[in-house]
Amino acid sequence: MKLKGIAALLAIAVIIAWPMPKNELEAATNKPAHYKNKVIVLMYHHIDATESEATISPSRFGTQMKILKDNGYHVISIEQFADFMRGKGKVPDNAVVITFDDGYESFDQYAVPIMKKYNFTAAHFIIGASSDKQNVHTKHMTWETMRKLKAEGFSFYSHTYNQHDYAPLDEKGHKTGPKLSNPIYLPDKGRVETNAEYKARIEADARLEEKRLKEELGNTHQFIAFPYGVFNKTAKQIEKNAGVTLFFTTHPGINTPGSDEVFRLNAGTPTLTGSKFLGMLKRYG
Repeated sequence: MKLKGIAALLAIAVIIAWPMPKNELEAATNKPAHYKNKVIVLMYHHIDATESEATISPSRFGTQMKILKDNGYHVISIEQFADFMRGKGKVPDNAVVITFDDGYESFDQYAVPIMKKYNFTAAHFIIGASSDKQNVHTKHMTWETMRKLKAEGFSFYSHTYNQHDYAPLDEKGHKTGPKLSNPIYLPDKGRVETNAEYKARIEADARLEEKRLKEELGNTHQFIAFPYGVFNKTAKQIEKNAGVTLFFTTHPGINTPGSDEVFRLNAGTPTLTGSKFLGMLKRYG
C-alpha cells in the first residue's frame, strides 16, 4: 500500500476516535431538546483539516455526530423525510436529516466513516457536471463512489447539473448573480438572455441532471438543493416540471408537514463549537 493510502487510513482512525474536549462533552450531556412531528435538516459542504467559511474539520464533524447520538436525536433518511413532508408518514421524536451540498470526495473520505460509527445516513446534493467531468480544483465524488455509497444507505440528489456559479448579468460584468435564478449576459450575442432563452437553459439543465442521476444511480425520487439557496418562481416551476418534488433552501428553521420547501440549519461552519451546535438544535427544536 502506498504511503499516501496508509496516511489516509490512519487519519480516518484518528478522526473516529477523536476525544471531545471536556467543555464540549459537558455541553453534550445537557438535557436534550424535545420536539414532535417536526424535523431539523442540517446542511454541510466540505470537510478538511483546514477549516474555512463552509469547511469544517473531521474532528468538529465527529463531535457534532456524537452530540446528536448522545442527546437522543434520531437521524432519518431523506426519503422518510419526503414522505413526512407530504403527510404520508411519521417521524420519530427529535428527527434530524443530514445533508451535504456540492459532491466533494471528502464526504466519502471523512464524513461517511464517522456517520457509520453511529449508524447515521445522509443525503448529498451533487453538481452533475463536476462528477461527469472532474473539472474542479477540489475533487468531487465519481459516480462509482456514489453507487458504492448508495448501496450502503446514502442518497444522492440534484444541486443542478451545471448552474452552480455566478455569471455576469450585464455587458461590463459589474453586476453578477446566480445562474439558476437570473437571465445572464451572452458575450457572443452582446446582450442579456431573453426570458425564453433563460427558461430553455434552466429546463435543459434540470432534465440533464435528473437524467444522469437516473442513469448512474437509478434514482426514483427527485429532490434539489438550490445553489446558494437562491431561486425564483420560474426556476422552481421548471424543476417541478422535470419531476422534482422537494426543494431544499438555506433558510434556517424547523420543518413541519405540508410544504415542498425545506428549511436547513448550517452546521458546516467552524464558528460552531459543540455547545453552540447543541444550542442551535435546542433553539429551533
